[in-house]
Amino acid sequence: MLAILVPMAIEATGIRRGLRRIPDAVATLHVGGVGRQRITAAVARLADAPQRPDAIILAGCCGALDPALNTGDIHLPPSFRIPGSDATITADARLLAALINADADCIDTTLVTTSPSVTVAAIAQPDAKADLRRYGATVNMEDYHAARAAAGIPFAAVRAVLDTAGQSLPAGLDAAAGRPGRIAAGLARRPALLPELVRLRGQMIQTRRNLTQCVMAAVRAHQSATLIAETTDAETPAGVEAVR
Repeated sequence: MLAILVPMAIEATGIRRGLRRIPDAVATLHVGGVGRQRITAAVARLADAPQRPDAIILAGCCGALDPALNTGDIHLPPSFRIPGSDATITADARLLAALINADADCIDTTLVTTSPSVTVAAIAQPDAKADLRRYGATVNMEDYHAARAAAGIPFAAVRAVLDTAGQSLPAGLDAAAGRPGRIAAGLARRPALLPELVRLRGQMIQTRRNLTQCVMAAVRAHQSATLIAETTDAETPAGVEAVR
């Protein structure tokens, strides 16, 4: 079974619809929460579940560090880093290769597969993004911590760019994400934010669409591989080991 883990509920809507056409035994969807504590706890719950997943894919939005990246571009990081440290955690090589093969033709946009993602503690604004560029191509708040918590379970991440390298985001957006009441309260205090939030809504639609396409391509590939493995097992004579 493949576990799809997203930090925010807003990232899950398209994936949830897609999974309705996939058998439950193939993939499950989980909303883990934003940031180190929530995502680490979510991975721990998956690891301790009675039906431990065969692999975990963390799927979500990210910010671009590379100025060449645009909203909707996809990052499949081969490794995960945190700023100010040489510590690096690598994605599972076989899972990452399967993701790259599945996602290469799923959307007409940039697909980054050779540069790390960078995990930070708070939303990165343009000045911070410029400083972080030396560490990787995109920035997020979960990848490194989720990969560390998943030790022993094959892990990889799929990230879709929301904000570009030069784009600022409203402070506190990570805490308000998926909570209309908080967003409304913020607008009441700072109505000038409305145009930026409208812009972000349009970007989120594009980002979520591309993210969903890539995740579902990976799920379908996993489903096909599972069916092939089951067929091979069924057709293998007693005493003969199936080669995978």
